[in-house]
Amino acid sequence: MKVLHVSTYDGNGGAGRAAFALHQAMAAAGIDSNMLVAQKSSSDPRVTELQGRHKFTWKAAQFADRKMWDLQKSQNKTWRSPARFGALSADVINASDADVVNLHWVTNGFLSIKEIGRISKPIVWSLYDMWTFSGTEHYGADSLDARWRSGYTPSNRVAGDSGFDLDRATWNRKKKFWKQPMHLVPASSWLADRAAHSEIAHSWPITRIAHVIDTNIFSPMDRSLARARHSLPTGVPLVLFLSSAGIADHRKGWELLETAMTQVKSAFPLVELFVAGPATPDYTHLDGIPITWIGQVEGDEALQSLYAAANVVAVPSKEDNMPLTAMEAQSVGVSVAAFSIGGLPDIVLDGVTGSLAPAFDVSALAAGIVDSLGAAGVSQGLAARSHAIETWSPKV
Repeated sequence: MKVLHVSTYDGNGGAGRAAFALHQAMAAAGIDSNMLVAQKSSSDPRVTELQGRHKFTWKAAQFADRKMWDLQKSQNKTWRSPARFGALSADVINASDADVVNLHWVTNGFLSIKEIGRISKPIVWSLYDMWTFSGTEHYGADSLDARWRSGYTPSNRVAGDSGFDLDRATWNRKKKFWKQPMHLVPASSWLADRAAHSEIAHSWPITRIAHVIDTNIFSPMDRSLARARHSLPTGVPLVLFLSSAGIADHRKGWELLETAMTQVKSAFPLVELFVAGPATPDYTHLDGIPITWIGQVEGDEALQSLYAAANVVAVPSKEDNMPLTAMEAQSVGVSVAAFSIGGLPDIVLDGVTGSLAPAFDVSALAAGIVDSLGAAGVSQGLAARSHAIETWSPKV
């Protein structure tokens, strides 16, 4: 069987990295797997990126997509994709020798809604967020009256939104151009349930399959060596926060971690934070808690040693599907403290491989971090490693 993975990126954040990991796992299993991307990060010869004028078209489509955001004023500040324009033509996909097309995260000027509908080959679509069955939103309201559940109409527009209803126009384009069901593959139970209850996808085949990670690369290593590699202090408890978009991404819940850490300090006065992602170098202390800014971390080996340097990895997300950070940290043998939202209950075994606090209960999050910094952290780390191998290894 020949599979063509189509993804805006093969790196550059969780979705691109997850898509690339699946491609690699398929190739290792003997499947004829290739990947088509807008921007290539890997050195894999089976990954092809846009070239020449198509690269220019991609940049232009990105610009046009972002300008369309200005037509609508919304309270929802998460990433949006009108996907009215795209650099990749369905003709390229249809002309390939692939038996199956595996779509991944394909927006940001890469593949338009119309071109998705023109793909003539069987489609399997790996979902990383809610965009496939929503309007422009990648994450939206989760209430019983959410628009993605019943359809986007003039009468159910979100209170406070104004201007052109870009969400409704985008949702209508999906209904217009996507005539044939696509097989959706969400990674989490949460996203599978949302897709199954959406107006667009409720009658489509849906199969939940967790992300795959390379548990050989993401494996335990000596903590002192890991800290030395990143010039981190020894002899103090360290909490890691990682976000490819930095602390400004409100979905990742940095401000909730800030509040929790002030409580953690009461139990562990020497605790320190280190942050991977875009740096805010002037922010060096949080109520007396030192903060070390690592900056962007490139490559799986560097990430592996970063996780290994931590006593616990904090994932205080407000919205998330199946964050690789929580999966990879556990594979390295490090416990995770998170809120019980989105796909995180599929990742963290509460009290076994880390802790799951009730949504946005910062005191409970702090208590979970304290447990992992204490004696429970050792047993949690061992259980986390076993859980990762049994659940996310390519051999599963």
